[in-house]
Amino acid sequence: EYLKPKVLLFENVKGILSMHNPDGERLIDAISRELETRGYLVSYALLNASEFGVPQNRQRVVIVAVRRGSGAKAFDFSSVNRAQGKKIGEIIDDIPIRLTNNSHWPLSPQSKSLLKFIPEGGSWKSVPYNKLPERLQRIRDNMERYHSPNFYRRFSRDEIMGTVTAAATTENSGIIHPTESRRYTVREIARFQTFPDNFEFHGRGIASHYRQIGNAVP
Repeated sequence: EYLKPKVLLFENVKGILSMHNPDGERLIDAISRELETRGYLVSYALLNASEFGVPQNRQRVVIVAVRRGSGAKAFDFSSVNRAQGKKIGEIIDDIPIRLTNNSHWPLSPQSKSLLKFIPEGGSWKSVPYNKLPERLQRIRDNMERYHSPNFYRRFSRDEIMGTVTAAATTENSGIIHPTESRRYTVREIARFQTFPDNFEFHGRGIASHYRQIGNAVP
C-alpha cells in the first residue's frame, strides 16, 4: 500500500492452494482478493522449477500481481520460456575441489551402515529388513500409515534432483550423493538451487549453509 510497486512476485509451497482461513475461505483466494482491492491484477500457477531450466524437481506456487494502469494486463504464465533442467550427473561431475563451501556434513555411523545397501537410484527400501534400526522397521511394517516415506533416497546421475529442503537430513529425500557414501557438499546443493559457484555461504556451522540454500528461491 505504501510503495505501490508495479509488480509483485510471491513464491510459496504448493500446500498454499489447499489451505483455508478460519472463516473457511481459501488462503489463495484471500491473497488474491487483498491484492485486487489494492489495485492489482492477480494470476497464479503451480510450477515445477525443472520445466524452467532449474536442475531440480521443485513444485512451488508463484503469484504475480500487476498494478492496474494504462495498458496493464494480468501476467500470462504461458509466456514464460521453458527449458528442461539438467540431470544430476551434469551438475556435479565438474565441480573443482578448490571451490569455497565444497565440503559436506558428515553422516552418522548408522547412516553410513545403511548406505552400503542402497544402490544408485535406490532408497531405504533397498536395505534388508534385519539391517534396519527398530524405528525404521516399525515404519516398514506399516507403510500405509506413514504414507510410504522414501528415506535415504539416492537419486541416480541420470535423474533430475528432488526438491532441495532446508533440513539436510537423510530422511529428507535427495541429500545423499549418487555413488559416494556422503551427503552432497554445500557447493553441490547450491548448484541444484542455481547459485553461482562464486557465491559464498556464511553462518554458524555447515548445517546453516544447507538451510540457507533450501530456503532460497532458485
